[in-house]
Amino acid sequence: MLAAAPRPLPTAPDTLRSSSPAYGVWTLIPSQRDTVILSLLKQNGVVTVAEICTYCDCSAETARRDLRRLEEEGRLIRTHGGGVAAHGAAPLPTRTNGAGLTEARAALVDRADALVVTATETKAMRLLVDRSRRAGIPIVAEATGYPGARTVVAVDNYRAGYELGQWVAVHAAERLGANITVLDVGYPQPNTEARSRGFADGLRERRIQAIIPSSLPLAQEQGFDEGSRDPSQLRRTILHVDGQVHFEAARQIAADALSVHPEINVIFGINDQSALGALEAYREAGLDENNLILAIFGLEGARTRELLARGTPFTVAVAMFPELVGRACIDAAICAYHNCTLSERIITPFAIVSHDNLSRYYRRDPHTGDWQLNWALVEQLPTAGPGFADLGQCHERPRPRRIGYVQTFSGHDWYQNVQRAMQDRCRSLGISLEVVDASQDLDHEIEVMKQAIGQMAARYVHEGDTIILDAGQTTAHLARALRGRQNLTVITSSLPVLNILRDEPGITLVATGGILRRETNAMVGPGAESALYGLRADRAFISVTGLSFSFGLSNTNIAEATVKRAMIAAAREVILLADYSKIGSDSLVKIASLESIQRLITDGGISAHDRLAFTQRGIEVTLAEDPH
Repeated sequence: MLAAAPRPLPTAPDTLRSSSPAYGVWTLIPSQRDTVILSLLKQNGVVTVAEICTYCDCSAETARRDLRRLEEEGRLIRTHGGGVAAHGAAPLPTRTNGAGLTEARAALVDRADALVVTATETKAMRLLVDRSRRAGIPIVAEATGYPGARTVVAVDNYRAGYELGQWVAVHAAERLGANITVLDVGYPQPNTEARSRGFADGLRERRIQAIIPSSLPLAQEQGFDEGSRDPSQLRRTILHVDGQVHFEAARQIAADALSVHPEINVIFGINDQSALGALEAYREAGLDENNLILAIFGLEGARTRELLARGTPFTVAVAMFPELVGRACIDAAICAYHNCTLSERIITPFAIVSHDNLSRYYRRDPHTGDWQLNWALVEQLPTAGPGFADLGQCHERPRPRRIGYVQTFSGHDWYQNVQRAMQDRCRSLGISLEVVDASQDLDHEIEVMKQAIGQMAARYVHEGDTIILDAGQTTAHLARALRGRQNLTVITSSLPVLNILRDEPGITLVATGGILRRETNAMVGPGAESALYGLRADRAFISVTGLSFSFGLSNTNIAEATVKRAMIAAAREVILLADYSKIGSDSLVKIASLESIQRLITDGGISAHDRLAFTQRGIEVTLAEDPH
């Protein structure tokens, strides 16, 4: 994901394209899409769904289907949001392919003497951990805690974010003046949320007054003791957005934020890809990098280290040292294998690294060009917790024969470097390391939930109804469930919905018109809005990217949010379709308050607390059933 932007591929000749009767455009046929996808992989080592959609002029659904098929053929390995090459230097070796992922994961439990897991809350991961516990296999979690794990190996995320915020506060005052506007490209997970909280508090403690516009997501007033400083001369604005920990997603959400707030002059990313995606959006917007501070949490791979070495833009990072974390995970797994006493959390060292002190922590190998860690310095950093010093106590005892590592997001530099460090440590100790990539679990689980929600929503559509279908994957599943229905009128801004229902004789289709937003295949703009204002529907089925009790319904894009508002205004009843991953998070633009919806259709992942809270607000909550 951190590879340089791909070089333009040659446009496919007309002989390699087929005509689409629906829209009268030329589209690549599957074999030619395969050629494009594999060319991108050969060129960059990774490919994203967004890149496939751009180069092949296809929908995200088609891109994901192509990735699944190519993985089944053994030609690539799917990751969250894309794929990596099946062979070569870019991906590190795993024992998985698409068809055998579940079997490989289950077999790993039978073979491993200890397990290291990157905690991703999916049904498949929960089953894996439960099975490991029943088999008596000790579990070590990396990055964030997981039920049943003996310990978690991670940096002190809040403290590291706090120190980074303090550093930025001082240098922002020197370089940017009194007023700063921060784009926090975050992610709704406990460890990454702690980074964002720490960063905000670090800014606050340096006596920069926070003035948070109430219209922004996650906005809250924070008071400060300004002492002798004049609060009227200082202002900080923070915009929190969910960058989904991926380069392309972060680039898109940052582009939306910058279009509304071009005054942003500090970008904080909770990992390398979040920061680099936002930086790319900043550059694409044509803004002056001399007026930007880029603060990165991670310093995970070569690209961010090179950026820091150049010092442009003026950059600072929390270095989490994946090389050291990988080694610590193996040492902790060995201790857990021998049932040694382990701290509940093993806090690994971190450092605030800037252009001025990068060479203290990393040096380039003059022969290979690789970045080499200064182990002697890093292992003695005072930012480590007490449990870190206890690691390695079991090395003289019999060692486990095999340690399993279940990872996610294998395309990320962080996980590749952690895995490489684990492999090196195991090799030096004569231990076999077996890796399973569980990245597909979350993708598959959410896709199944969206399908179930769409099918449940179809139960609320009756003969003679006029309904509005929003753009989105879940509403596309709803459209499929409506095939064969009679005497319906469907108003939609979604190209996939139009395509799904275009041959249904019993359904009258009304397209809103407007400008096509290719990222989501949704029609937006004044044309779509004015069409909706002149219509009236029995009910509207709306999708969102964020849903919370404090901010209501929200979306990443302003143009789409405006169309969604018009849909809500045009319907007598509003039904919200949102899987559990959307609940409790906020996106950039508010669509409407919770009072605008009458029913929420979601999945069993919603907490009992949230379900009760929605009900108390007069919103009916319907749980979708697993279609399988």
